Amino acid sequence: MINSDDKCQEFNLEGNFPKANGLIGFLVLDKTGLLYFSKVAKNQLRIEKNIFQIAGFISAILIYSQDLIGSEDSGIKLEDVNLGNHHLYVCSRGKVIFAYFVEKHRISDNFKSCVQIVIEKFIDTYYNSHIKNFKGEVSPFHCFDRIINQYFEI
Repeated sequence: MINSDDKCQEFNLEGNFPKANGLIGFLVLDKTGLLYFSKVAKNQLRIEKNIFQIAGFISAILIYSQDLIGSEDSGIKLEDVNLGNHHLYVCSRGKVIFAYFVEKHRISDNFKSCVQIVIEKFIDTYYNSHIKNFKGEVSPFHCFDRIINQYFEI
């Protein structure tokens, strides 16, 4: 049997630095709504229980918003949704959509930089090896949990 830590050796966790606060959920999906990875705070049961529907909703709203406000080439795009005390931020890189739920009043100063680092790490690690020619296997993405835990208090 292969130890899950052995499968996750590709992630070299670097240094000690403060973790960002405010993240309550992080999703990585393709443009059709297929969920590659998700991490949701334990106290966010409503999000966790509906994670697949949320992924489909995010994909659908991005497609609809492109029809409504213009193509990606126009420079106009949907980036966030105000949900009262929370925000849903969305960005896409190639075939990949990153969506993250944030508690507005708990965001730390290093939050944006941590999000950028995490997105780059995901793209660098998985784009060529697993996403470009995706064959339906999502288990390689489970190791990304370690990166989220390294950069965020969640």
